[in-house]
Amino acid sequence: MFKKHLLALACICISPAAIASPSVPQSSNTISYNLFLIPSHAVDKTVSTISNQLKQQQLSSLYSQGFLPHITLYLTEYPAKNLNLLKQQAHQLANQWHSFDLTLDHIQRTKGNWLMLDVNNTPELQRLADTAAIMVAPLRTMDPKIPTWVSHYPEKLAAFQRYGSPNVFMNFEPHITLLPQTDPQKLTQFMANYGAQFQPMHFKALGIGIAAVNSNGQAKAEIASYSFPK
Repeated sequence: MFKKHLLALACICISPAAIASPSVPQSSNTISYNLFLIPSHAVDKTVSTISNQLKQQQLSSLYSQGFLPHITLYLTEYPAKNLNLLKQQAHQLANQWHSFDLTLDHIQRTKGNWLMLDVNNTPELQRLADTAAIMVAPLRTMDPKIPTWVSHYPEKLAAFQRYGSPNVFMNFEPHITLLPQTDPQKLTQFMANYGAQFQPMHFKALGIGIAAVNSNGQAKAEIASYSFPK
């Protein structure tokens, strides 16, 4: 399976240098767009349950604030005028893919005191994320703003400086963000009461979405969504 994954990437004729150095004209009018995987509705139910558990610890989850549960494939800044090109690439990518199975693996507290619902990575998910980055990175801006949390992870900082995004290629770690940086004591209590008892849950990847995001990479509404062919 991994050999097929490497073979598929080798067939895409875009060099890493092209990804690192976009050729599109740059604009001072930039927007952060998230190209993300759309999960099946079962994920919403799971995230809603966790949200209620967080509420018991006086923690307000992103879900309770109206943010969309999603799995980021590639997030960076783009010149605003490139949105239509981004939509075209996302649509093309979705059309050449298909629905596939994934697993919500465990709840993770990061060293920066964020709370994540980790997704078990698979060769197919990795290949989708890699292909997404290769297809849309040439549309990005050259000098995106570095998120504060990235400074905690030297390897992700290096990826951001090269590709405009910290969680790409070898640094791709699929997840759903439950909370941005928050109270460490409340997180400790939540993990003891609920987080450590989380049971893995299976779900399907249904398509690809695009959303404009805030400084934490979160969005309340999709700009566009493209379902995988059935």
